[in-house]
Amino acid sequence: MLGIVFAVSQYFFMSSFQRIEEQHTREMVQRTTSAFNNQLESLNRLNLDWASWDDTYAYVQNPSDNEAYVRSNFTDSTFTNNKLNFIFVIDNEGRQVYGKGFDLDIETEIEIPAFLHEHALSKALTYHEDVEEDEAGIILLPQGPLLISAQPILTSNDEGPIRGTFIMARYFDEDMINGLSDTVHLPLTVARVDDTNMSASFKAARSALSMESPIFIRSESEKTIAGYALLKDIYEEPALMFRVEMLRDIYAQGEAMMLYFTLALCGLAITFVYIVNLVTGRTVIARLERIGNFVNKISISGDLSTNLPTRENDELTVLERNINRMVDKLQESQEELNRELEERKKMAQKLEEMATHDFLTGLPNRLLLIDRFHIASALAHRNQERLAVMSLDIDRFKSINDTLGHDIGDKLLKAFGERITAIIRASDTLARVGGDEFILLMLETNHKEDASFIARKILESFTEPISIDGHWVHLSTSIGIASYPEDAIDLETLVKKSDAALYYAKGHGRNNFKFFSDGDVWLTGERRSKTQ
Repeated sequence: MLGIVFAVSQYFFMSSFQRIEEQHTREMVQRTTSAFNNQLESLNRLNLDWASWDDTYAYVQNPSDNEAYVRSNFTDSTFTNNKLNFIFVIDNEGRQVYGKGFDLDIETEIEIPAFLHEHALSKALTYHEDVEEDEAGIILLPQGPLLISAQPILTSNDEGPIRGTFIMARYFDEDMINGLSDTVHLPLTVARVDDTNMSASFKAARSALSMESPIFIRSESEKTIAGYALLKDIYEEPALMFRVEMLRDIYAQGEAMMLYFTLALCGLAITFVYIVNLVTGRTVIARLERIGNFVNKISISGDLSTNLPTRENDELTVLERNINRMVDKLQESQEELNRELEERKKMAQKLEEMATHDFLTGLPNRLLLIDRFHIASALAHRNQERLAVMSLDIDRFKSINDTLGHDIGDKLLKAFGERITAIIRASDTLARVGGDEFILLMLETNHKEDASFIARKILESFTEPISIDGHWVHLSTSIGIASYPEDAIDLETLVKKSDAALYYAKGHGRNNFKFFSDGDVWLTGERRSKTQ
């Protein structure tokens, strides 16, 4: 009987703890991947600010007439402040107009590796089908892995024609790895897939990882468990593997509980044999059967909230009290484990919040916007309702940023989002998707006047200036609106069409709004899409 109880308990308890441990490790790997993608997205947003700038646009067309642009902008402080190792400016003929390498450790200019030159001039980075196409990812160099971003060179209004490619890159070095490790609060190790001297654990993970199965969980020892993930380069080939390692606290709790339970069962067995040898009779046998049934019930159901009743004062009563103490100890261990799992759940929720929200404004980012659009469009389709997608940005924000500085600019972006959030409904979603670009998803806009009313309220809200660090700044915004399902049924197309309406609004005086469905905007949007 006791052997069966132990076997059943061992199977159910330990397998449950192992599943919880593996699921938690997988979540930590996914959080680390999100943190890495945030680093890459940050580099891409920085590159976008430089590539979509009239000064850059003029320089790539006439470098000899705009030499002051290089002297003013590509200083050593540009590299150190933005933690960049390389900057390239490539024209449409695939020629390097400008290129500079910089060593951040010794803060001096260095020679650009020849292998990087080949990548920078390749079509994978310099060919853009339209103004919205960019490239960001990993390149493996002999000197180390490199995070690289390539953006088409456009005007400050994000308009073409494309005049070339602006490239920024930084080494994925020890400092960046340590930063990611601090973000996820776990030890992080990175290895190249082409490293012939990688450790045995990485070799085992490499054979199990693939582009279809990019995550692998492996118990490293009795005390640690590790999660591995595979990262692609810009050519969609395996480039890097990373490993997050954690102590097996959850599994150790289960082993401790099972050890205590085993010892208790052994004590129960010894006591049982002793009492059987000393005491006979129906009363003893009945009480022992009741005790055995009680223990068996606990091992199968896992319910530790009940105790054996102790009505008499004999040897069996001592056994019953010992079992009750054992159950109490097990319940305390279970409650402690539940508290620890709750804390881990809160930490996972916090990391998920960081992965789905903009780090500067706290607003939803593009990932969360896509998720909410899928839900909203499904409900709208079922209820035959309409949605509105608004594209907004701050008029002449580049000029404000250059005049007052990036710190003030960041605070203005946050204040801009707060002012709009105070106007819209709780069911609507305002997301920051990059730079001063914002997307507003509005539900239940069954009439054009519903979206017009909110757009006017947003424009009117910026008649009052914003105070930032002693500066009173007058802002205005231009708004482009596309409707679901009239203009499109997918978010990507709706955003493109709302962008077209936004550009039209900017071209007609700014500080106003336009619908894509308006005839003149529609024609403008059509001409623009054909030129892309």
